[in-house]
Order: sequence, then structure tokens, then C-alpha cells
Amino acid sequence: GICFAALGSDTGGSTRNPASYCGVVGLKPTYGLVSRHGLIPLVNSMDVPGILTRTVEDCATVLNAIAGPDDRDSTTVKKPFKPVELPESICLKGLRIGIPVEYHCEGLSDEVLRTWTKVADMLEDAGATVTSVSLPYTSASIFVYSILNQCEVSSNMSRYDGIEFGLRSDEDASTEQLYARSRAEGFNGVVKNRILTGNYFLLRKNYDKFFQKALQVRRLIAEDFDKAFAKVDFLLTPTTLSSAPLYADFVQGTNRDQCAVQDFCTQP
Repeated sequence: GICFAALGSDTGGSTRNPASYCGVVGLKPTYGLVSRHGLIPLVNSMDVPGILTRTVEDCATVLNAIAGPDDRDSTTVKKPFKPVELPESICLKGLRIGIPVEYHCEGLSDEVLRTWTKVADMLEDAGATVTSVSLPYTSASIFVYSILNQCEVSSNMSRYDGIEFGLRSDEDASTEQLYARSRAEGFNGVVKNRILTGNYFLLRKNYDKFFQKALQVRRLIAEDFDKAFAKVDFLLTPTTLSSAPLYADFVQGTNRDQCAVQDFCTQP
């Protein structure tokens, strides 16, 4: 690498996934720990500034520099941030670590499974207790994420009209033409698809069936984690189901299909 650290927004894995593929440390801080002021919003309820570094120590240094309350972001936790201090050694005796059974899923590569098992064995040898836990709504999570993502994207992207924000088209014979051409030229196919789909989900006839239902299932997903953390202190999961795919293989699938695979472990 050529720098000490990098920052990038993480909604459903956009910091952690590339970190996993490139063999560096990627952290999505707890929502509300780091200010989002200055971050281009994609999905307000999920966006967090993420950190990429070479080592855990470097990551802690960056987190200590950027975490804490900010009057310019109402979602930040208001109490002062206590800086992270990494000890010289960590005693794992008595620590309870859970492995979600649902993450042994289709698409999990042999390489990742071997590494996952090896790390679990290492933690157990060091004194931790490793047990299986269940997150029953895992299979629904990617669909909930997709619906809420697209609904919020359609709202957030509405500000890019070529006047206040975003690219401004040269075709501006009328306000209507300026809006239409600026958005047509400024957004790629993935963003356009999310805007259109999000608006569809938010139609009055679809609102309860998609958006409200997704919010309800998100609560059930959160309750899964609450129940798991009543039994264990940490969860041990892969970040991605495989090593970095070849570009030629990656482009064979649609963005939606790739997200369903690559974000499986990170979007819950």
C-alpha cells in the first residue's frame, strides 16, 4: 500500500469486502460512533464511514481520531468516546464465541471454510468457548437489505438534479429537460435501477407490502442477534464467501446477483 489508512462508506460491506479480498483490515464502526458529516448519503439508516488499514493497531489509531459525537450529525452517540487501547496480550479464557449455523451456506468456498474452522480451533485452543448459534432470519436478510437500500437510494438520489448537486447537463433548454438529462447522464445503470425499483416499492399500493414489511422483518433480524448475544460475546463469521473473483467471472452476473453472494455475511 501507499498510504497509512483509507476511509470509505460502508452500507452493506463496501469497506469490509474489499479489505477481505485484499488481505487488509476493514472495519465498519458501530452505527452512531463516527460522524457521517461530509459523507455522500446512500442509505441513511445503514451508512457508516469505514476504515481500511494494514493492521488492527493502525485501525484503532484511525478510529480514535474520527470517533465521537458531532453536532453536525444527529445520529452520533452524544456521550464522549473512550479511546480504544489495545493491550499487549489478550486472555481468551472464558470468552464465548458463536458460529452461526446459517452461514454454512451455498457458495461458501472450501478455502474460506478451512480458514474459518482453523481460526475457530485457534481461539478454542487459546481458552475461548466456541459454540454454534442460530440466526433464523439470515436467509431473509439480503432481501430486506435490498428493499430498504433501494427505497432510501431513491430518496437520497433525488437531490442530484443538476442545479444544487451533481452533474449538470449542457442540454438545458427547459427545467424539465435539465433535470431529465442531468440525471440520465449522471447516474449509471445500477443507480438508475435502484431509483426506479425504490420508487416502485414506495408507491402507495406497494408501501405496506414491501417497505413496511421489510422494516418488520429487519426487527426480527435484530432480535436474532439480540438472542445470540445473550449466549455469546462475539460472533465468528467469514467476511466474504470466497476469495476475490476474477473480473471475467464477476461480470457474468448482474449487480443484484453479485450483491446477494458477496454481501451475504456483511449486510445483516
